Amino acid sequence: MPFTAWAAVFLKAVIDLEKNETMLSQFKPLTQDERQNAQASAQQAVMRAVGERPLREAFDRHTASRYPPSVTKLINGLCIVLLLAAFTPSAIRLFVIGSETFGGAVPDDLAMLAVGIATVLTAEIGQVVFSLALATMGTTASARRLLYASMGIATAIALVGNVQVALPGHMHSPFAWLEAIAPPLLVLSTAYVLKEQLLIAIETRHANERAYQEAVNLWQSATADPERHPHWMQFYANALRDAIRKANNRRKDALAELTTADWRALVYRELQADNWYAQPVIEAVPAEGTAEVDEEAPLPLAASANGAYLNNPSE
Repeated sequence: MPFTAWAAVFLKAVIDLEKNETMLSQFKPLTQDERQNAQASAQQAVMRAVGERPLREAFDRHTASRYPPSVTKLINGLCIVLLLAAFTPSAIRLFVIGSETFGGAVPDDLAMLAVGIATVLTAEIGQVVFSLALATMGTTASARRLLYASMGIATAIALVGNVQVALPGHMHSPFAWLEAIAPPLLVLSTAYVLKEQLLIAIETRHANERAYQEAVNLWQSATADPERHPHWMQFYANALRDAIRKANNRRKDALAELTTADWRALVYRELQADNWYAQPVIEAVPAEGTAEVDEEAPLPLAASANGAYLNNPSE
């Protein structure tokens, strides 16, 4: 590139620098309080952008079920109907066999009534309770063995009691055998279906709770320190620009003519305003007979006897 071209480029850079300095001098800089208010405004803007704390109700259906809710409700409703249908004949037989057997040893009407009800609860309700407990408490092998054994005992009581009451006089009737054996087994099967439904509900609720906790953790990390937000500098720059406009509201025409580069220069000036003492940058003049010094290097400062600061410690 010829010398004239280099000179033109250099001259243009000098002119642009002078224009930039002239433009900056036209606008009043912000005070420390105004910059602090802009920082607080930027923090509030980050909080608004992050949003409110997540609500637990918003995550109730975060995890999609494998089946539509209507199908799940229908299955649960039919299970309850079937459970009541199978429970009724079985409970009546168990009440009779339990009260009569106990009455043979303790002929007391009130005691017989209580034992009859207890027999029904032990057999029928025990089947349902132990089956459902497998969904929540069967986390270890010993717990599962205990629950399966308890469920087997309850089922055995229900089967023996139903067979003993229903079959006398009908030993050769196939329907009598089915009618005696089916209700306890259907109660057990229905309890298993309800247990599986309960497991699905527990897994879905756990997934929703985990998603909710993750969202809360993200919200807390974002709001604990707004200045660590990925776009914090953009929020802060916007707040400083608004503060500059407010501080120079009488120069609306000049503000309207500012370009993006001009605004960046103004915002950069405010960003550096709080560091003027911690990071002093003074243009040093090279001494006679010495090499040219770095323009960005600060002059050395030293305290004199009277407490004043001198640029040259030897003075």
